[in-house]
Amino acid sequence: MTELLYCAEHPDRAPGNTRAVLVRWLATEGSLVRAGQPLAEVRTGRRHEHVRALATGTLHQQVRAGEPLFPGFPVGLIE
Repeated sequence: MTELLYCAEHPDRAPGNTRAVLVRWLATEGSLVRAGQPLAEVRTGRRHEHVRALATGTLHQQVRAGEPLFPGFPVGLIE
């Protein structure tokens, strides 16, 4: 099983400003995903980033749209 972590691609320079929000999932719960595929859209300030699959397998979402995220926060699992 591969843990899917949120990693800020371009964190703000000020400490404590790396909070993000999961805007929406691009892949559905239980769907087959491939390594490198964008799985979720994340908003950090004015920026929109994607969380990408690190492995091929079945997606299990751990966070709902609208929930806050911090770097290193688990958003899902790929089995």
